[in-house]
Amino acid sequence: MDFSKTTDNILYKTDGIVNIFDGYRDKWEDFYPSERWAFEKLAGNSGGLGKVLDVGCAIGGLGRTLSKRYRIESYAGVDINTQAIDVAKQNQSQISVPAEFSSGDILELNILDGKTFDTVFSLSCADWNIETDLIIYRCWDFVKPGGVFVISLRLTSQESINDMKRSYQPFAFDDEGNVVETANYVIYNYAVFFRLIKNLRPPVSSVMGYGYWGQPASNAVTPYKDLVFGVLIVSKALDGQLAKIESELYFPLDLFT
Repeated sequence: MDFSKTTDNILYKTDGIVNIFDGYRDKWEDFYPSERWAFEKLAGNSGGLGKVLDVGCAIGGLGRTLSKRYRIESYAGVDINTQAIDVAKQNQSQISVPAEFSSGDILELNILDGKTFDTVFSLSCADWNIETDLIIYRCWDFVKPGGVFVISLRLTSQESINDMKRSYQPFAFDDEGNVVETANYVIYNYAVFFRLIKNLRPPVSSVMGYGYWGQPASNAVTPYKDLVFGVLIVSKALDGQLAKIESELYFPLDLFT
């Protein structure tokens, strides 16, 4: 798929992302139960996370957390917000493995072209932008055969929403409290999302996931009062491996009704 054209993704320009993540999401207890479940599952299966790509890395908190707790070979972080990457580079010495940071839209950034990773993360990233499907496809391209893609998302049994007029979250404000920057608040119908995963190429070999019901962020504007917040671990088949998908999912049963 050609990602070279200009996309409709949001180019976050303020320091709102820096303000949100400064001193947050860089310690084990800052991560959601679903994310910690995924980290432990990955480390338990492989003994380490190998080469890691963090798409939507903000100021690099995930890299600091993982390098302190698990065996990883290297860490690469990408974020569309230049201020966040500037701070990540300032804190790079806190990551105990070789690390690099790049600023730009993952759909247009070519500095990583030709590289693949054992573990690719998209946590609170793809569903905070517009071209969510394309971001998923792009992340999948960076997963090496036999590697994994880890993504957080919001699920519903009702219709999917990717429309900032209907579902959004303010996150940056001026001194008077006026909203100056807003994020898209993407929600997937569970069947639509799993169909997307099923159709990834090269094919998926297994899907593991954990999620739970919760309410949207207090300042989010969205028509749904309850959502399932989950994390999926999607494994890429080895070259020549038949596309027989195994699954291990821990989600509320009433999501699927």
